[in-house]
Amino acid sequence: MSVKLPFLYFKGKSSLDFNLIIKSKGSYNAPARDVTFTSVPGRNGDLIQDNGRYLNVTIPYELCLVKRDARGFDELVSEVKNWLLSDSRYAQLWDSYDVRYFRYGAYSGGVDIKEELRNYGECSISFNCKPYRYSFEGQTAVEIPSGGATLENAEMLAAKPYIKIYGSGNISLHINSDTFTFENVSDYIEIDSETMNAYKGHSLQNNVMSGDGFPILSPGTNAISFTGSVTKAEIVPRWCTL
Repeated sequence: MSVKLPFLYFKGKSSLDFNLIIKSKGSYNAPARDVTFTSVPGRNGDLIQDNGRYLNVTIPYELCLVKRDARGFDELVSEVKNWLLSDSRYAQLWDSYDVRYFRYGAYSGGVDIKEELRNYGECSISFNCKPYRYSFEGQTAVEIPSGGATLENAEMLAAKPYIKIYGSGNISLHINSDTFTFENVSDYIEIDSETMNAYKGHSLQNNVMSGDGFPILSPGTNAISFTGSVTKAEIVPRWCTL
């Protein structure tokens, strides 16, 4: 019977591709809320200003490198460095301890793998991650017919979806009590609530959109419907949690 070794997955590659195995994972950190406390002379207690966001969180791992194939130790170390440091952009990060969720993490630290024994080394690395964990289930597009439907958000946080509406003319999207209107749509329009943009392909369409902010999917049941000439819509809900 084969033994499943603990691994992490980053930038489209498994740590096992480089013979890196998770030795231990750091604490399950929760992101801090971005809050400003201001002292006012003569007033007891600070004023609290909630800045409406969470801060990034550090996710540490203790790893061990075990030579398990024809590659030399130095060659493996070089491949690990190239993997982690090839660029500093955010990429999907998840590990075998929880295959339901992933984070967006970036790595910019050094890579110091100490060879403790012949063909065996250890290192500590930490990723700088966006605050939310996203469910893989929430990355799948859900088709909404022209007559509307409901989407159930089982998480405790509101999700910021990607939405593609197929239709033409003036169209309104209704999500619960919120309405978003799009003027003179031709074929389709896309809305990305994370980047706060409406567009069609590579062309920005923010100027044709009106409404209060961008669509969100609240915890619980979300009623979705349309007004105007709509064929269907596709929604990638992006369910998330802390």
